[in-house]
Amino acid sequence: MSNLNYRQLFDEAFPESDPGVRYGQENCGLAIAAYERIILANQAPFQLWLRGKSNALTEQEKHGAVLFFGKANCASCHNGPNLANMEFHAQGMKDLFETTDNTYGANSESCENKGRYCFTKNDADLYKFKVPQLYNLTDSPFFGHGASFRSVREVVAYKNKGKKENLGVPDGQLAEQFKPLGLTEAEVDDITAFIERGLRDPNLLRYQPISVRSGQCFPNNDPQSKIDLGCN
Repeated sequence: MSNLNYRQLFDEAFPESDPGVRYGQENCGLAIAAYERIILANQAPFQLWLRGKSNALTEQEKHGAVLFFGKANCASCHNGPNLANMEFHAQGMKDLFETTDNTYGANSESCENKGRYCFTKNDADLYKFKVPQLYNLTDSPFFGHGASFRSVREVVAYKNKGKKENLGVPDGQLAEQFKPLGLTEAEVDDITAFIERGLRDPNLLRYQPISVRSGQCFPNNDPQSKIDLGCN
């Protein structure tokens, strides 16, 4: 840290912190969190449309937005600034150990399969998972807490059908919003278009630094990431 001038930066960022703990894990975590808070998707077509750019959304995306906030009632859960909230709900999706892809530490006995309950030990939290944000979803290759879906449309179709795929989740734990929505295939397509394209900020790389003081790969520096990112 000292030879990379991080100590001076921490002195400037945390001048009131005791020098004995100023360079410890807590302040490192606060520094990383401060950076993460500036990484905001705020150039998505929907956001531009809200700011008055009437042609930012296509007609299909606009119709999808009307359905999202209306008939499909997606906004009953996805309603915060990033179209998420702090709630946890059970949607009856499959768990990580059931996916065909290799996953780290996932098996049928994993406590994580029980969702928030794994942390709270409150029976009311069984099989409930955090409501996810919806911006830039297409940058991910899989969806659902157990990675059981491979496209946004699959998730929208699943929510429209309103039938659980994980038989281990009791019906009594399912969110009241998880029920058949009665959407047509065309309406599923429209909502998908709104989420995939209307809610995607195409320029998130503006937040990526050209380099970091350590010279290591960014944002990950593990051996596989070095290969994937093409850096040393």
